[in-house]
Amino acid sequence: MECEIYNMPLFKGGDRNLVEAVLQKSPGRYASYRKGDFIALQNSVCRSLFLLCEGSVYAQMTSSEGRELTLDTLSAPDTLASAFIFGTENRYPVSIVANSDCRLWVVGRESILQIIEQDNSVLRNFLTILSDHSLFLSRRINEFALQSLSSRLVSYLKDHHAVRNLQETAFILGVARPSLSRMIAQMVEQGTIRKTDEGYVLN
Repeated sequence: MECEIYNMPLFKGGDRNLVEAVLQKSPGRYASYRKGDFIALQNSVCRSLFLLCEGSVYAQMTSSEGRELTLDTLSAPDTLASAFIFGTENRYPVSIVANSDCRLWVVGRESILQIIEQDNSVLRNFLTILSDHSLFLSRRINEFALQSLSSRLVSYLKDHHAVRNLQETAFILGVARPSLSRMIAQMVEQGTIRKTDEGYVLN
């Protein structure tokens, strides 16, 4: 395989012979994307699991008014669409966009189902991935629904250490750049953050 999927977290400790046998009957699809390409579109049907072998992607939600919000950024190796593939309404609630040049292995839902039904290690891995992604999403909802912009900015700085690009950070936080600039100016004046050669950091 062009992409060694057996090294992916989903198949850690799994039965390679079983995985290979299932994928020989119903092989997946290897795909490459360039930075900025859409890998999956919001509201489209989710029929496959994406195994991100190389590069990074971000999950973006767009409202009916055109407002965009970045919910998550994922880097290889990782599993994409784990929360959607077996849903009653298995549609992507977000668009998945290549954040850099990417390589993925696309595996059909029925193949994944056969593997996790027969291999307890892969089943446990899948449940762990699903739980971790759900926990991250719940934290993001808390940030956007319950926290002020200043609190969200502090959380961002704790995770990313510095604000290096105002436009990019505003995009991730789901606010307009002028609003973020004003908040940063206020927090600098208050002494909460300071400007350094790396960007704005927490005091």
